[in-house]
Amino acid sequence: MDTADTARLIADCEKYWRSTGVPRRQVASMRNELRQHLDEALAEGRSINSVVGPSPAAFAESWAAEHRDLDANHAWEAIVERDPEAEKERRFALISYVLGGLAIVGGVITGSLIRGETSVDDDIWRWVWTIFAVGFGIGEIFTAAFFLLPFAIGAAAAAVLAWIGVGLIAQWFVFFGVSLIAFAYLRRFIVAQDALEQPRVGANRWIGMEGMVLQDIDNDEAVGMVRVESEEWRAISDDGHGITAGSRIRVVDVRGARLVVTPTDH
Repeated sequence: MDTADTARLIADCEKYWRSTGVPRRQVASMRNELRQHLDEALAEGRSINSVVGPSPAAFAESWAAEHRDLDANHAWEAIVERDPEAEKERRFALISYVLGGLAIVGGVITGSLIRGETSVDDDIWRWVWTIFAVGFGIGEIFTAAFFLLPFAIGAAAAAVLAWIGVGLIAQWFVFFGVSLIAFAYLRRFIVAQDALEQPRVGANRWIGMEGMVLQDIDNDEAVGMVRVESEEWRAISDDGHGITAGSRIRVVDVRGARLVVTPTDH
């Protein structure tokens, strides 16, 4: 296992989680935790399988199932191994949608100017901006890329001005200004959301739960295994004292790929 393998696995898992309905902030936390586990395994000379098991797909799904918003069956291969060309075509179609819409608006403006009907088209612009606000909003719902949402907000602001009788030039200034501000704000919002740590995600979900020691825990020898529910984890004791096999424990923290435990059967 090398850094390229771990980076690829992290990217594949993150792509799968995002595509199967796991909330963005939880994906960020799961990604960071997985990276921590893999870095520790790499430092200790262990394989990827020691962290994720024999099936990366099953590992990714086991985490996603606890946190996703959607109830559906998802294929790891269909998401992780998605054709890059298809992704390019999707992005191209999205950009074409936006540029095509703006071209239509530009055509309406040009036609109005040629006919000298800039004042006659007040009613038209009310509906143009309204339709564009709704259209961009619907497009955002289907793409969920935060790319069309700023245009929808900008068009909505321009529509408000059009409906209250503000001039066309001001409408365009507001459209572009509000769209740019929305882009800047949404970018900061997304970055902030990705940086947030969500508690009780991944291995952190075991904190507070009880289990049993399967192998004597000795912090000095760096050995010890516990079972919490149906999963087995390497473990260390929180106070540095050994804990014998068969003892009941409670998970108090997670450090890397190890659970920090304390005995409960004093």
